[in-house]
Amino acid sequence: MVERLHTNVLKATVEQCAVSMDVVVHESVDSTNNWSLQQSKAGKDLPFVCFAEEQLQGKGRRGKRWLMTAYSNVAMSVAWPFALSQQSLNLLPLSVALAVVETLEGFGLKQVQIKWPNDVYVRGKKIAGVLIETQPLKSAAKSERSVAVVIGVGVNYEMSSLNNTEPLVFTDMMKEVKLQAVEGKLDRTVVASALLKNIVAVCQNYRVRAKQYLEKYRSQYDYCKAKNVELILDNKEVLSGVAQGVNDEAELLVMVDGRQCVFNSAEVSVRPVKGFVG
Repeated sequence: MVERLHTNVLKATVEQCAVSMDVVVHESVDSTNNWSLQQSKAGKDLPFVCFAEEQLQGKGRRGKRWLMTAYSNVAMSVAWPFALSQQSLNLLPLSVALAVVETLEGFGLKQVQIKWPNDVYVRGKKIAGVLIETQPLKSAAKSERSVAVVIGVGVNYEMSSLNNTEPLVFTDMMKEVKLQAVEGKLDRTVVASALLKNIVAVCQNYRVRAKQYLEKYRSQYDYCKAKNVELILDNKEVLSGVAQGVNDEAELLVMVDGRQCVFNSAEVSVRPVKGFVG
């Protein structure tokens, strides 16, 4: 069993980020995102972050489940206030995914990429996911259109029990450290601390750096670009095409039957045709 998260280390990380935010570590919770949305609705001061040693009903995009065994992975949600009158949130999922990438690379992992819109892969296997949800703020004036943005992140730290059943789908940090011969010993609290620091930095800098995050994704981390992909629509219809990258609003561009089509992350799921289950 992996050691428990050390709350004092996580609180010290927040202090280093020069931001005032509460840090909560749950022994068990249905979903860190659900808890954070409920707390935001109830008026809890923003920003804040919560972690869970165990998630009973972890969730991903479009109703998918996020599997997690207790004390083995990193599950967290950051609730942060954003003023919609000042910025669009379209680029936030990719920006947060880049924070996850930076965390993994900071521990020596290579071949890290992002599968649009916000899943993180290592060597072609999923290692992390992001789920962003919003909650209107009661205290915000209508002109400000401020919302609490709940940024849920799950990172596979040690998933040997699940990998035994689905070896081609997932990977985890402990496995990759071994396979990639990374020096040094991983510590789950240190990983969680680094992830928190990088996500907070994205939240603090998003308004002025969102376009930079987009260009970094385009130039280095786009997993789907130039791959044959399948697009699963809400009505279960499946389209096939070749991914062409993303536009300036982080919408997916796909060449389908000789025509370039544009897809929003709320409308479609995407998977490379070969060797992937999403």
